[in-house]
Amino acid sequence: LMVAMDAQVGPERMFWTASGEVVLMTILGGTGTIVGPILGAGLIKYMENILSKINADILYEWFAMLPDSIADILVFVIYPFIGKGWHLTLGIIFMCVVIFLPGGLVEGGQRIGNMFGRKKKTEGEKSSQPAE
Repeated sequence: LMVAMDAQVGPERMFWTASGEVVLMTILGGTGTIVGPILGAGLIKYMENILSKINADILYEWFAMLPDSIADILVFVIYPFIGKGWHLTLGIIFMCVVIFLPGGLVEGGQRIGNMFGRKKKTEGEKSSQPAE
């Protein structure tokens, strides 16, 4: 399908991650809706383009208001999960979604919406079945 847009397709398009990324986007977002894979694609592309550009110098700028020893500890803990390690963060998010939200991020949004959108029933509505 890429040949219509680009006459030269490099060998990196033949690697399994090209199609695996689409599957990962679908699983992360949710398979039952149109919005799910779009949400998954947005999350993966955000991490690929933004999170992967963060380096140790940027982290030290973020934690500049903290004492140096605390900033060093935070950078030491956070640095493996960003920059070149953004795949590790994506893997952790993927595992959490598969374990806790089998329907993807859309299911998580629906759960939150149901939790806050649920109307409390009054006493009259609770006993809706006739007594025998």
